[in-house]
Amino acid sequence: MLVFFCSFYVASKPIELTAAVGEQLINKQISIWQVTGDDVPFEKALNHYQQGHFVKNHNGKVSFGFTHDVIWVSVLVNNASTAPIKSYFYLDSAWLDHADFYFVRQNELVDKLATGDTLPFSSRSKPTRMIAQAYEYLPGITQVLIRFKSQDPLLIPLYLTTEQAIQHNVELSNYFYGFLYGSFFILLVYNIVLSVSLKDSSYIYYSFYLLSFLSLNIAYTGHGFKFIWPDCLLIQCWAMIFFLYCYVIFGIAFCFEFLKLKTYLPKVYHFNKLIYRVFAFFTLALFIYADQLLAVNIGVALTSGLVVIFISLGCLALRNGHAMVKFFIPAVFLGAGGAALSAATTWGIIPYNTYLFHSIEIGMLIEMSILALALAFNLKEVDKARLTAEVIALYDHLTGLFNRRAFTVNASPLWVLGIREQTPFSMILLDIDWFKMINDKHGHAVGDAALKSIAKTLQQHTRKSDVLARWGGEEFIIFLPNTNQADAMQLANDLREKIASITLYHDGGELSVTASFGVAEYERHMTKVEDLIKLADKALYKAKNCGRNIVCDTSTTGSVTASETAIMS
Repeated sequence: MLVFFCSFYVASKPIELTAAVGEQLINKQISIWQVTGDDVPFEKALNHYQQGHFVKNHNGKVSFGFTHDVIWVSVLVNNASTAPIKSYFYLDSAWLDHADFYFVRQNELVDKLATGDTLPFSSRSKPTRMIAQAYEYLPGITQVLIRFKSQDPLLIPLYLTTEQAIQHNVELSNYFYGFLYGSFFILLVYNIVLSVSLKDSSYIYYSFYLLSFLSLNIAYTGHGFKFIWPDCLLIQCWAMIFFLYCYVIFGIAFCFEFLKLKTYLPKVYHFNKLIYRVFAFFTLALFIYADQLLAVNIGVALTSGLVVIFISLGCLALRNGHAMVKFFIPAVFLGAGGAALSAATTWGIIPYNTYLFHSIEIGMLIEMSILALALAFNLKEVDKARLTAEVIALYDHLTGLFNRRAFTVNASPLWVLGIREQTPFSMILLDIDWFKMINDKHGHAVGDAALKSIAKTLQQHTRKSDVLARWGGEEFIIFLPNTNQADAMQLANDLREKIASITLYHDGGELSVTASFGVAEYERHMTKVEDLIKLADKALYKAKNCGRNIVCDTSTTGSVTASETAIMS
């Protein structure tokens, strides 16, 4: 009896259950014995405790990093009341392979409970993601020896708590992870839809990148073990590692495509297939070797190294003119910052804090959101480029008028409307006189100036309802809805006079231009707009043969309503 009470000198005073309110982190109130090499049985651990080999955890150490060591913990619990009190040991970690609890009273083992990831989830006394072990403490002092061992990072934030406090934590975590997973799911669905509709590899790899992190998070938070594979211990052992490596490889693929390294850093992009092959071979070798701790160590190291690589590649791509990198670099930096805080907490570099421990999730949510904005911005730029291309495809770049394609698109519905409502409509086709001579004698710059001046004149003196276009070369075309042939002839003659009054200045001299016009009106036998254009073209041919600078229709009497002026000045 004396030996038992003397052995308590290595530990702090017992934790009083009757004074406990809610939950309390007790890592500063425990004693620790870290065993390197062979494992030891409970009897030997108790003997070492009695011999004073356990060390008081004055600094409240929580993390023991990546280690094969076994950690033995001693906690003294006192029940000062006269009735049993039920309490829980709660670990804010879902990674532990073994958490074995030994309850000792008066130097005798009175109970033993085991939990951890090496046992089916259904065997847990409290079905929580994190390890929670209940025990009913009799009046007096109970020593609890706990054996921790894991192939994952050994993190043991140990709480003594109540069932109500655990339930409160569960509710808070449900809200947090509901928001987190909901946000990731929305981003995932959004980018899957974009990847399918746009066939853009950036969105495809980003979707896999998102899915990998979401799966990784589900694995290391214990949600997978609780809800998806509760009885499959093999999956529980390797799921987090598998998804970690998926996260790394899809992160590399996304980086290559998002930064458009094929365009901005082609020499680096040339190695992408080699990188994928080496990574796949290396990952397969690690899984065959089947050392979980080694695989996790390498995976974490790769993740940390990737951050440096991503930012470096981003800076190089930015220097080469890739505007989207302004989103990529801060996103990776913030995501890496959250991961670094979590890693530092896991390694014990900074004191344990629940919020710091979960900062990787906050950081990744911010990173994914920024990258989603970047992809949305990229989509906007692509759409803008598409619209620009469509405008270019519809407009003549020199005159700013519709081109032939746009003319057909805009004139066709007016043609159909005119036929249905039985209203007259006409067509004017005009050609600049002696245009080749202008180009040959005065140069193409003067010819371009003539085209732009005539286009501007036509725009100024036609109606908004008319369809005006550059038909090709020196030819222009005008579709006139609700216009009979007489009115079309009058308009054509007015336009001819306006064009004849244009004066071009070049090399200190002046030049005048004229144009010939062909006019045609819709006839009932016509079935398509091209029939009317052919008729106007015949009238134009007639105008050229009648001396140019003239307006003609296709009547059999020769030139009808013709006004002649000097052919050239």
